[in-house]
Amino acid sequence: LRELYAQPMFILSSLLCALVASPPEACKALRGFYDAIGAKDKSPSFKDTSSTCCAFLDVRCTQPDGSPSPPLGQKEGWKAGATLTKIKFRGGTEFGSSGTLPGALLLPLAGTLESLDLGKSSAHRSFSGTLPAELAQLTALQKLSLTTGKFSGTIPHQLGRLPALEKLTLLSKSLSGTVPGELCHRSDGSLRKLVLDDNVKLSGTLPPECFLLPTLEEISAKKTRISGTLPSKITAPLRLLILEEVSLSGSVPEELCKGEKLEELVLRRANRVSGTLPTECLSHDTITKIDLKRTKVGGTIPSLDKAVPKLKTLDLSNSDVSGTLPDSVDMFSGLEYLAVDRTKLYGTVPESLGDIRGLKNGTCTLQNAYDLVFISIVSKTCCYSNFWCPLPSNAPYCTETSSGETIVCSVMSPPPPPPVEDAYDPADSVASFDSWSLPQELVLFFVLAAASAALTWWVEFGYDDDGEGSGFGSRVVGAINSTAAA
Repeated sequence: LRELYAQPMFILSSLLCALVASPPEACKALRGFYDAIGAKDKSPSFKDTSSTCCAFLDVRCTQPDGSPSPPLGQKEGWKAGATLTKIKFRGGTEFGSSGTLPGALLLPLAGTLESLDLGKSSAHRSFSGTLPAELAQLTALQKLSLTTGKFSGTIPHQLGRLPALEKLTLLSKSLSGTVPGELCHRSDGSLRKLVLDDNVKLSGTLPPECFLLPTLEEISAKKTRISGTLPSKITAPLRLLILEEVSLSGSVPEELCKGEKLEELVLRRANRVSGTLPTECLSHDTITKIDLKRTKVGGTIPSLDKAVPKLKTLDLSNSDVSGTLPDSVDMFSGLEYLAVDRTKLYGTVPESLGDIRGLKNGTCTLQNAYDLVFISIVSKTCCYSNFWCPLPSNAPYCTETSSGETIVCSVMSPPPPPPVEDAYDPADSVASFDSWSLPQELVLFFVLAAASAALTWWVEFGYDDDGEGSGFGSRVVGAINSTAAA
C-alpha cells in the first residue's frame, strides 16, 4: 500500500514543483539553497537580490526562445522566462561551511534542473550526512555528480526512478552498503554512465541488470569492495569497464569483448581475477586500453593476422601471462604503453617490436622480478629479463630502463635443433663407414666388454670337469707352472 500511495504522490509533487518554479521563484529557491550550504557566488549579481540568478558564475540558464545566452556573469540580456538548468560548483563560488545537502530546497527546480554537480571536496566545501531522497524528485535531472567525499549511509534506491538520468557519479569514502539494482531497472531509461569510485565501504556485487541495460556505456567502481564475478551475459553497449582495486574473482567473460564499442578494460590490481587472457579483446577494432596489472590472468598473447591500430595501452605486468611475444607483435601498431614485466613470458623478443613507433616516446618494459634496490646496489645492475639473449638492438627504449640502464639478459637462447636425418640406407652406411666417429666413452665400454668376455671363456673352458687342463687356458697355465718349477 505504501508503494501504491507513494508513486502518485511522487508524480504529483514533481508536477506542482514544476508549476511553481517560475524564474523569480527558481532564483529565490536557489538563493535559499546557497544560504543553507554557506555558499556565495563571486559575481556582483549575487548581492543584488533583485537580479536574475542566471548571471551567477556557477549557474547556467536557457533562454525561452533558444537564443544564445549572454556572456558568463552578465545579468543584462536575459529574457523573461529563462529557465535555470544547471548548477555546477567550480571556481565561481565561495564556501563557508557546507554541512548536509538540503535536497528539499531544490524541489522548486524539479521541472527544469538538468544537472547538479557539487564539485570536489575542499577545505570549506565538504558535504556530509546521507544522500537526501528528495533528489529522486528532480525529474528533469540528466546529470548528478556528488564528489565531495563525506556523504555517508547507503545509495538511495529511489534514484533509479529518475527517468532522464544519464550520468550518475557518487564519489565518497563513506558511502556503504551495496549498489541498488534499481539504478538499472529502467529498461526505458537513459542511464549511460555509472561512476562509484573511491567508495571504500561499498560492497556486494554489481547488479547483473546493469550489464543488460541497453543504454549503459560506462561502469567505473575502482577502489571499492565490490566482489563476486562478472556476469557471463553482457548485452549493454559498454565502452568503459573500470574495476580497479576491487575484490572481484572469476575470469573475464568472453561476452564482454564481443561488444562493438568496447574501448577500455581495466581490472588493475583486482588480484583475485583469473582465467585466461581474452583474445577477443586484444584483437577488438575499438579497444584502446587493456590493463590487467596485478591480476592472476594467464594464457598467452595470440598471433594476430590483422592490425589493431587503436590499442594505445597494454599492461600485463605482474600477471600470469605466459608463452612468448608473437612475431606479429607489430600488429599493435598504435601502442604507446607496453608493460610485460614480472610475467611468465620468455623466449626471443621479436625484432618487429622495434617497428612500433609509438613506443619510442612512450613506455615499454620487459624486465623481470629482479628490479630490486638490493640488486642495484650489490651487483651494480638494475634489471633482469626472462627473455632470451640477445635482446633486439632496434628497440633500446624497451631494453633500457627509465634511467638509461640496460636490462641484463641472463638467459641464453637454446641452440638450434639438429637437422632431421633422411631415412636409413645401408649403401649410405657402407660408403660413409670411414667417416664414423664414436664417443670415447662408448669405445671404452666395448673394450672392457671384450676383455670381460675373454676372461670368462678362459675360466669356463680352460679346464675339464676333473680339474685336468683340456683347453687352451689349461695349457697356458701348465706352461707357466712348469717354468716356475724349473
